[in-house]
Amino acid sequence: MGRVEVYAQIDIAASPDAVRKVFLDFARYNEWQKGWAITLMDTTKAQSDLEVGDRLRVAMHGMVFRPYIEENSPERFTWTGSIPILLSGQHSFLFTPSKEIAGGTTFIQTENFGGALAVMYSPFAKKEPAPSPNWEAFNAAFKQEAEKRYPLA
Repeated sequence: MGRVEVYAQIDIAASPDAVRKVFLDFARYNEWQKGWAITLMDTTKAQSDLEVGDRLRVAMHGMVFRPYIEENSPERFTWTGSIPILLSGQHSFLFTPSKEIAGGTTFIQTENFGGALAVMYSPFAKKEPAPSPNWEAFNAAFKQEAEKRYPLA
């Protein structure tokens, strides 16, 4: 049972803090893209109060899973979920200052898969992390939304 990494990156003309705000605004995802829906399992909690250990309901292109938040910092948001023995995944979203756009953000998604079903991702099993077309589409829509809401001055 090997590990497989999937990767997508985009530079956004909005500050890391602004990009993170748009990312964590799960309730508005359906306004700017159609593939993903993220909600908090604890409906009494505000999205601004997300903590390590909180559980999410994530629907991505027909797949639904309920991961736990592993990190929620200004630079990184990570969740981990699994189907015991069969598949586990750690999905991270990074918000770092861009080297390409002054004042902008480099937004990176990575997911490390393991377990018996990780072989489903074997076309991606290369020395370099492979891009995901669904993530690339999300990133493009996300970039457009973040730049619309928080354009650089």
